[in-house]
Amino acid sequence: MEIPEPLRELLNRPSPPAIEQVRDFLGTWVADCDGLHEVREQMGSLQIRILRGYVEAIETLLATPQPPDTLRHLVTWDGNWVLDAPSSDEAAAAWLRELATLIRSVIDETA
Repeated sequence: MEIPEPLRELLNRPSPPAIEQVRDFLGTWVADCDGLHEVREQMGSLQIRILRGYVEAIETLLATPQPPDTLRHLVTWDGNWVLDAPSSDEAAAAWLRELATLIRSVIDETA
């Protein structure tokens, strides 16, 4: 069976940069939540492959040096999340690591 050309193009399209994937996740699944417990509940509706992609994007983003304030802006603006140290990229990085751990736990529970 041959795959239609539009679907083939979609499947062969490269993944967006990690920062865009993280921004998408934060804006879609985190920004309107009152706590990580709500984030966890919402992630239950996502496919494991999608969750794995978000974890990989977060880990890639954290492993790559970012310009000053990038992580802080992602978390506070895109994720609409208040950090303990709101002016700190280090606090944002720690929060993103915690989020990645949460996503991994959802994957483990679902798998």
